[in-house]
Amino acid sequence: MSFFKSIILSLSMFSAIPMPRIEWNQKNMRYMMCTFPFVGLVIAFLCGGWFIFGQFLARWHKNLSPALIALGFTLIPVFVSGGIHLDGFMDTCDALESHASREKKLEILKDSHSGAFAVLGCVIYFLCYFVLSLEVFKQPLNLINLAPFLGIFVISRILSAFAVAVFPIAKDSGLVHTFATATIKNFTALWCSFWLILISMLQIYFFNYLGIALVAICLSVFCLYFVMAVKNFGGITGDTAGWFVQLCEISALAVFAIML
Repeated sequence: MSFFKSIILSLSMFSAIPMPRIEWNQKNMRYMMCTFPFVGLVIAFLCGGWFIFGQFLARWHKNLSPALIALGFTLIPVFVSGGIHLDGFMDTCDALESHASREKKLEILKDSHSGAFAVLGCVIYFLCYFVLSLEVFKQPLNLINLAPFLGIFVISRILSAFAVAVFPIAKDSGLVHTFATATIKNFTALWCSFWLILISMLQIYFFNYLGIALVAICLSVFCLYFVMAVKNFGGITGDTAGWFVQLCEISALAVFAIML
């Protein structure tokens, strides 16, 4: 029952999907990081559904632009997540580009105002994501061809949850500190490791070099995330976690577009 409640809390916190109200306490939150990847599963399902819908429309409208499918593919992850990870990505861009002291960077993360580098980072992100998506959907595809990338929405959140259980936390307050305190760290790390290895093996077994490349880029960005967070902030925060999820997904999309 606690695991089921943790799923609801994860979907309530990390998505814009309406969920029943459940008390936020340590008991209900202890598996919350384990269930965080369910949000990625929902995104993968909806993106796959959008692609199927686009294929259906293409049968009726022969001149349907792939830009329509690419647009939906770009916006669905943001709409489902409610922009929570994009917000962290923007705040982290602001902090990193300030080139200030660690303490000042942490203050910038807490600032509710968006600076120039946050806006610039967001614009560049959406432009790149849309163009890469368009490049993917210009090619003849079926859902099986798309499957290896859809799995990235889950992998990015598995790695993010693993980081909460293992990486140092930058502050003694904030969401990540709350989640890290409430979660069963050893169980979460083992749970995430199991699913990461299983999904990675499936990616490699079914998609060969493409699967290897996608797993490799995710792990590379994960290592970059650790170095960046520790060097600049002394550990991870909720904002840096959002930065990682967004960067992991767009990096995987770039590899997918190149190798498809």
